[in-house]
Amino acid sequence: MGKAGIQQWIQGAEDLLRSNLAVPAGLVLEAGLNRWASSTTLRYLYGVALRLSGHVREAEQMFREVIAAEPTHADAPLALAFMLREQGRQAAASEAVLSLWRRHPRTRMGDIRTLRFLQECQRHAEAEEISQDILDANPRDAELLAITGEISLVLGRFGSARRRLRLAAELDPRQAAAWLRLAHTHKFTRADDPDLTLLEQAQARSDLGEAAALCAAFGLGKIYDDLGERPRAAQVLRKANAESRAAFPWDLRGWQRFVEMQLRTRVPLPLPVDDRLVPVFIVGLPRSGTTLVASQLARHPDVRNRSELNWIAALAAQLGPEPTSGALSTAAHLYRSQLRQDDAPARCYVDKNPLNFRHLGLIAAMFPNARIIHCRRDLRDTALSLWSQHFAHDDMNWAYDFGDIGDYARGYQTLMEHWRKVLPVRVLELDYESLVANTAADLKRLFTFLGLPPLPAADKPADKAAEKPVDKASRGPTAPRDAIATASVWQARQNVYASSVGRWKAYAPLLPELEKLGVRG
Repeated sequence: MGKAGIQQWIQGAEDLLRSNLAVPAGLVLEAGLNRWASSTTLRYLYGVALRLSGHVREAEQMFREVIAAEPTHADAPLALAFMLREQGRQAAASEAVLSLWRRHPRTRMGDIRTLRFLQECQRHAEAEEISQDILDANPRDAELLAITGEISLVLGRFGSARRRLRLAAELDPRQAAAWLRLAHTHKFTRADDPDLTLLEQAQARSDLGEAAALCAAFGLGKIYDDLGERPRAAQVLRKANAESRAAFPWDLRGWQRFVEMQLRTRVPLPLPVDDRLVPVFIVGLPRSGTTLVASQLARHPDVRNRSELNWIAALAAQLGPEPTSGALSTAAHLYRSQLRQDDAPARCYVDKNPLNFRHLGLIAAMFPNARIIHCRRDLRDTALSLWSQHFAHDDMNWAYDFGDIGDYARGYQTLMEHWRKVLPVRVLELDYESLVANTAADLKRLFTFLGLPPLPAADKPADKAAEKPVDKASRGPTAPRDAIATASVWQARQNVYASSVGRWKAYAPLLPELEKLGVRG
């Protein structure tokens, strides 16, 4: 059998793989390779079959053999990269994608795919390294400008982010996120700032589209607040939140059912302790200081900040309310690999997804040695901060109305009271206001809680840092070194200021709903 024979063999194997019959496909491909040992197509498909049937080491070897034999093979590097990322090997996955990007003829879609993959792996520095080369080839591509601007923003390179995002918005006003992120590239101090003018012009347009118009409106709210023009900020944000609430409805009853279910569900029996690492979960309401706490902890050489991982909620949905010990063990291994990754090892690994408070029972069962840091903040400050952000995520559809925020907060408070009573793991309560006023003392308390020695003297923050602008090129004594990809991207890179404590009071005459909320959230 010649070329026609191998094509039929390939077609048969692909049909089996499309039918999710990985094991039979593997047998067919193994037999095919006995006849056509040099075929990289058969070898690649065999790698796919091995991966789908759970033989990841053999699959990795097969993909690497394909790449070595045919360096321009397009599919093998991508398959290898996605498989490595599933294993938590983010550095190796990123290198596989970068190798493909370097070897292959450059295309716009290839550039976008590479940048997005690096972002998903939290390899923002590597993405930034190739960003300028990509823009040199596509200097007026609005989508690429928006992506690379976002990458610069996450890394705290605010000047570069501002230039790229502004040009992206000018070239294509439909680049919705560019409007919002542009507003977060700096603190606005002048009413004649050209970025403010650009955003005001955008808001006045009738052809901007719903998504871009909302992003521009929330961006304007942030700018007006920077300038101290609170009536204008409240006006534009009230309208933007009302439109967002209409576009993204929240299911209050569904939230109440979830809380009731968690109260009824028994915490699973814990797995044996694995002392190779200590998972640290920073939880609370969003905008309660979780990013600040994580970025300060990440100064310690024995702490790795993994930002906001989405794995706990996904694992909870997959496991259900009564997981078996075997299923728990598999889930814990999978999640641990996402914490550990393949960079320099550490003792403590931080997941700062605040909404993990919903699943602390599962967390306690999977990781009996976990540390839980519960961030609390005056609910009125938290609510104002939430209401000022455009999250555009189903988990946050409650954040566009103060009544909804109050309802969500009541469920959160009920759950946290429940977890305090039933959890077998340690929980440290940390008030945002205390952290701002007594940063060094609270950090010492945090590191003691994690079982870590104090910070080296050179890395210790100062309490109550003077309120002055931070130079863009300087990270300052308390500015974090890691990438920040949340709504706190600007604030978390500044010194720890007291101006965010009691901020709600200035808005109380404009937003009387704030007074109706409780104090502690």
